[in-house]
Amino acid sequence: MARLAMVSNGTIAALYDGNFYIRSIYYPMLDQHHNHSVNGAFKIGLWKDGQMLWLENVDKSIEMDNLIARAIFRLSDATVELTSLASQTRPAIITKVSVKGEGLFRFIQYNDFRLNNSELGDTALYDPRLDAMIHYKGSTWFAVTSSHKLYEYTTGRRDQGAVLGDCQDGVLNKNPIAQGSVDSAVSIAAKEFYLYIVAGRSYNDLVESLKDMRASPGEHFERDSRYWNVLTEPVKDVKLLKQGVAVLIGHMGNNGEVPASLDTSILKFNLDTYAYTWPRDAVHVAIALDSMGYWSFTRRFYEKLFTELMIPEGYLYQKYNADGTFGSTWHPWTSETEISKNIQEDETALAVYGFWYHIVTSNDYFLLREVYENLEKATEFMASFINEKLSLPLMSYDLWEERLGVHAYTVAAVYAAMKSAADIARRLGVWSKEDKWRHLAKAIQNGFREHMFNRDGGHFYRMIVIDKDRVVDVDKTVDSSILAAGLLGLVDPSDPMFESTVKVVRDKLWVSRVGGLARYENDYYQRIAGDYAGIPGNPWIITTMWLAQSYILQSDFDSAKQLMTWVEGVASPTGMLPEQVSPFDSAPLSVMPLAWSHAEYIKTYFMLGSKSLLPPG
Repeated sequence: MARLAMVSNGTIAALYDGNFYIRSIYYPMLDQHHNHSVNGAFKIGLWKDGQMLWLENVDKSIEMDNLIARAIFRLSDATVELTSLASQTRPAIITKVSVKGEGLFRFIQYNDFRLNNSELGDTALYDPRLDAMIHYKGSTWFAVTSSHKLYEYTTGRRDQGAVLGDCQDGVLNKNPIAQGSVDSAVSIAAKEFYLYIVAGRSYNDLVESLKDMRASPGEHFERDSRYWNVLTEPVKDVKLLKQGVAVLIGHMGNNGEVPASLDTSILKFNLDTYAYTWPRDAVHVAIALDSMGYWSFTRRFYEKLFTELMIPEGYLYQKYNADGTFGSTWHPWTSETEISKNIQEDETALAVYGFWYHIVTSNDYFLLREVYENLEKATEFMASFINEKLSLPLMSYDLWEERLGVHAYTVAAVYAAMKSAADIARRLGVWSKEDKWRHLAKAIQNGFREHMFNRDGGHFYRMIVIDKDRVVDVDKTVDSSILAAGLLGLVDPSDPMFESTVKVVRDKLWVSRVGGLARYENDYYQRIAGDYAGIPGNPWIITTMWLAQSYILQSDFDSAKQLMTWVEGVASPTGMLPEQVSPFDSAPLSVMPLAWSHAEYIKTYFMLGSKSLLPPG
């Protein structure tokens, strides 16, 4: 089921499905290894006058305003309204519960924790001192309780279904403790109260947080609501822009991590998730936030990127866990040769380019002073990872993480990195580096024009394969990523090569049935049941926004606005953007939200204001 809402404060985050059930809960970092409900579902029930009903079985509406999630459940003679947010001062999710109607009510919260990404070895217990249900394992602790006294509680073995079975009559049997693979439930016999899910590294952490929040429950909730309204005030007039900014801020982990997506529904495809920091995705997120003036949220990411993630040789690997260790990968280490590496060089390049933009928007020269040495190493790595005769980068993996070669997108990213680094060197007075990197950028530009344009097809090659000093193969597949040649300044937007490339991309990759742009011809990723005849692949938000940005560079603002309207039309009612949509009915596919999708929408909006994201010439 699609994820329709999220709450986050950078330390604790939760995603909600279409029933307003929590499906993922992260703490204290935002990555796969700190997800404490993998494949779980925190169900919500209502007992009324002797009848128990799970709220998945009633009419409901879900909405989001910033990262404040709200659900309204409508029964025939009662209404339940839930409003959830993440506290800005405590690692806690606070839900304001309001039940309206005549009769006797009990609100039931079922808790489906699987601590530390595993359901083995957990303990669930009722603590009478805190009047709270506690789940713990090692240094991971959660408490579920209320501003009102709990009415009943229970714990049990998840695999035996005891707790869910016990909930069916609305009367909980007060089993006080269970260990192993466990779940729990609590009930509250009140119509107005606050529900708390509080996290900590120890029992004492829970005690302190609950003491603080219970002392003034309404004040905590109202203060944290106002925080979001103030934070997004500058962008409040465009709904999807405001929601996008909020979603991206919610993905900025307080440890510097920036997960691509916290949606775990992708698990069913490859038993892995998108909850890693891909440097490329994260840089696009940072550029989007910086463009809107939220550079204070991106600073920690860039500090982590250059001081923790980048290896001494000056490049980045595919993706990372929140603690800075390598994430899972499928790039074989046997790919490393004299002319290739098992990395995606565009990620290293975009790190330099994105950091340049961060400095331009923030004037954070203190951070520049801290990271310049590693930024220089990264730029020098790229300067050395070059075929000098062809004036092109050597081979690495593409941004789609599928092919080894020299890619148009990567060449454009390296070019932008060289120009960005040259401008940073100029600002610091490192004249020799400025000259070297600027001359190399020019050489790459010439090499790209000479070797990577398909004159017969009228578009840039997606990829070429080199051996020593020769181009031995070319990939003529039309791929949306070749638009990066213009978007990253490698070619001028008025260049006939780029103009024809934009036209070919639009003609070959537009999904006529529902709109939107596919990634590339015959893209099979995340295809669903149906007849794909005449459909190049599923429409992506990212690629559609690339086309819009290309139109903006060509001063075709009306076409760009039409594409933005298309994106607004496929967003969820709560303002969440998926990675892809169905080519048959525009339903969301893959993960939702995808941070990069929101980033490209925000960048497109920024560019519509005739503002450049490119380093100076």
